[in-house]
Amino acid sequence: MRKTKRARMTLMIESHWQDLQGVTPLPAHRRLNADSKLDLFAQVDSQGQPGLLAISRDHPGTCPAYTSVEVSIARRQDGAWATSLSLTQPSLIAIFAAMCNEIAREGLQESMEANAGTFMLRLLARWQRLLALGADGLLSQEAALGLHGELSLLLNAIDQFGTSTAVNGWTGPKDAPQDFLLPPGFIEVKSIRSGSPEIKISSLEQLDGGNGSITLHVREYANSIHGTGGTSLGQTVRQVRDKLKDDPTAALQFEALLKEAGYTDRSEYFVEELRLTRTTWYKVDEMFPCLPRSKVPASITKGRYSLQLAQLDAFITDTLI
Repeated sequence: MRKTKRARMTLMIESHWQDLQGVTPLPAHRRLNADSKLDLFAQVDSQGQPGLLAISRDHPGTCPAYTSVEVSIARRQDGAWATSLSLTQPSLIAIFAAMCNEIAREGLQESMEANAGTFMLRLLARWQRLLALGADGLLSQEAALGLHGELSLLLNAIDQFGTSTAVNGWTGPKDAPQDFLLPPGFIEVKSIRSGSPEIKISSLEQLDGGNGSITLHVREYANSIHGTGGTSLGQTVRQVRDKLKDDPTAALQFEALLKEAGYTDRSEYFVEELRLTRTTWYKVDEMFPCLPRSKVPASITKGRYSLQLAQLDAFITDTLI
């Protein structure tokens, strides 16, 4: 039944756009849902581009700039604020439609006091990583492997710290320097293929915990034949969802984080299965070989580097999770 509702929602938004394409003059709008307390409208702008329009009494906030979606905020003659989204890359229409469906669906849960423009921009930000992936909407192999490792550790964190603490502690999708902030401290997860001699550090901040404790966690994976004990990225997502089914708040937060990480449910994420072959934990202390922001000259603004795992044995520590 749930799949049917989602399919109808997708047809509805695209049907609105198709109908509005024949309207003159443009731009043209049509209310998305009469039951919603938010003023949200399907839109075809003056250039014929599909989009969304939100009307709010108060200013929605800062107008963001994105490559695939044009955002505009303007005050109407009646004093209300109009926030408009227009798709500028037609190849992303499927992903954009899915985002608009979610905005319409979640808008039904918002109160009358909510700012429709602010609400729409918040969900747009959540979907930006997905939109940035391009027409196929798929993560790269490296990104998918990294997410697989983070979610596997999240499963352990849920068992040890509970659903709320674990999901709140998953900070990687929000572009935090480290992937987790849990009771033991900051944790940076690196997932690699078995036999890889090194790991990549993507910034000066990644191994800089400031005044907090930071631990590096390396997970090594090998390809697994179906049915021999491996798990796919899609299966791992399902495992997390199953653990969160009795905590609706954590479940909703997890779904939002998945989108920020660039993940959406796709059959392609169930194809490759991986088997965990080794996990290692390293204590990042003052002697650990790294380039933390706090110890490099201020004139160095960015930095990426690699670490040879064979040189890190002296820093191996006990398993945290």
